[in-house]
Amino acid sequence: MLALPIDRLQRRPRQTGVALLVMLTLLTLLGLSVFVGGLSATQFRLAKVQNDAAVLAEAREALIARSATDENRPGSLPCPAISEDGVAPIFAGNDCPTYIGRLPWYTLKVGPLRDSAGELLWYALAPALRDNLSAQPINSLTPVQLTLDGAPNIAAIVFSPQAPLPSQVGRLSSSVGDYLEGSNSDGDSAYLSGPPSATFDDQVLAVSSAAIFRVVNQRVLAEVGGTGPSPSQWGLRKYYADNGSFPWADTSGDGFGNVGATSGNLPYNELLLAAWLSPNGWPPRILYERLSATSARVRVDSSTRDIGP
Repeated sequence: MLALPIDRLQRRPRQTGVALLVMLTLLTLLGLSVFVGGLSATQFRLAKVQNDAAVLAEAREALIARSATDENRPGSLPCPAISEDGVAPIFAGNDCPTYIGRLPWYTLKVGPLRDSAGELLWYALAPALRDNLSAQPINSLTPVQLTLDGAPNIAAIVFSPQAPLPSQVGRLSSSVGDYLEGSNSDGDSAYLSGPPSATFDDQVLAVSSAAIFRVVNQRVLAEVGGTGPSPSQWGLRKYYADNGSFPWADTSGDGFGNVGATSGNLPYNELLLAAWLSPNGWPPRILYERLSATSARVRVDSSTRDIGP
């Protein structure tokens, strides 16, 4: 048998050790690559969720602002748009052409709001809050018909449709079923927010009736008090300017003050009020306190406002 040189015998373990070290290094780098890739994918998904939540929230706030500043029916909302132009359509008789469609971004003056998939937002409206004379009275007692996950008293819902699912081939039309899934596309008033699945990817945000009327109520009380420069041209401040004191409260329910009564209902028949308040049923709902000859307080639901000269 031939004997190997001693130096070759000494090199072989060293070479094997180097090879193992290289292999371990490569495996470590591969593991780090997989970990970083998974982390990046998670961060990407989280960024998409955050983006869509912010876009939906912007749409929600725009709807509430539009509702509170309506000139004739505060609390009402525009019809869903029927095309990508974002313009709320004119009424078909006394009804919106549709009560679920695209967000009327142009009418809301917010720009074409899109989700992380580049899709324009969609929007469902409770018919009772349509901005039409036939819907009056519109106030915080107006029942709304929409539900989300079974929760009632939903005034409107905004949707991020996300990328099309395999069943939504091409989105060649403006049909709701090309964009929304399941109960969100079946035409009734019950909507769902999830859970996400292979057949459902809508992102959803509700606009509750309470959220709208918390803001609208403040507008109502400001109008009743009398806004604008002093002396005000309407409301309680107008009454004060004409009479030198605030009126007595109404305790008989006829809209007229009862002498000596400091707490009761608003004596609305003695006041000059904004034209839209009475047709929408607000004055009888407002509670009133005559704190003194020079100060008063009005309240509706949980909203309160103090009035001075």
